[in-house]
Amino acid sequence: MQICHLHTILAKLDSRHIQVFSHDQHAITSDGMSTSQSPHPNRSTPKRSSGEIHKGASSGISSKVKESAAELINFQQDWERLHTTGVAVLNSIKILKLDAFRRNSTEQVYPQGLQERCDQLEIVVNQMESSLKNLEILVQQFGALVELDILQGGGNGPVFLSWPTEKFNQAFQDIFKAYSKELSLKKAIKEDVAHCSTKESLIYHITCWTSQPFIDNTCHLLLVSLFCETGLT
Repeated sequence: MQICHLHTILAKLDSRHIQVFSHDQHAITSDGMSTSQSPHPNRSTPKRSSGEIHKGASSGISSKVKESAAELINFQQDWERLHTTGVAVLNSIKILKLDAFRRNSTEQVYPQGLQERCDQLEIVVNQMESSLKNLEILVQQFGALVELDILQGGGNGPVFLSWPTEKFNQAFQDIFKAYSKELSLKKAIKEDVAHCSTKESLIYHITCWTSQPFIDNTCHLLLVSLFCETGLT
């Protein structure tokens, strides 16, 4: 029942991803991971370096672009830290519930200690939401700056290597949208995971959290490209 509900959440967020989990469900292992998932490309966070600003770029715009990209790196680091914490909390929930399932306990759905771990998961999700709100403000401010630059006759030439300001603006928006969808999924998992009444449903929820389907290869390529353009590699 819970799996069907999470399928509905995924479908509402983006119908492309519902097929991924439907096809991979048979490959979920006992540790909450899917053996059929292809790994994402290298997710290592780019290190900051002093890239040279394109000669034709406005120093004010180029500085803001690089500053915004650096903030995006900070956001990505915070998100991954919280994501990893969430995985650990969910695994502790899995241990509690699977043990209760094996013992066929009368408290098999809501074993002792479950509430404490659910509270921990809620803290993680709340912190993710707070971090994403900061990113939203950054994206909105950057968009306003790009509009001003265009009104002043800029925005056509590359800022650093090849991207004009409008492409940076679109990249920031697309990245924000991807993380927004992922946050919506994580909120649904946080609400549902305590009520999972079967091993399959429980592991499915944990797999959805772990795999982060909306922060996909396209999003990671966009992040890497943005960091390369600004010299933050």
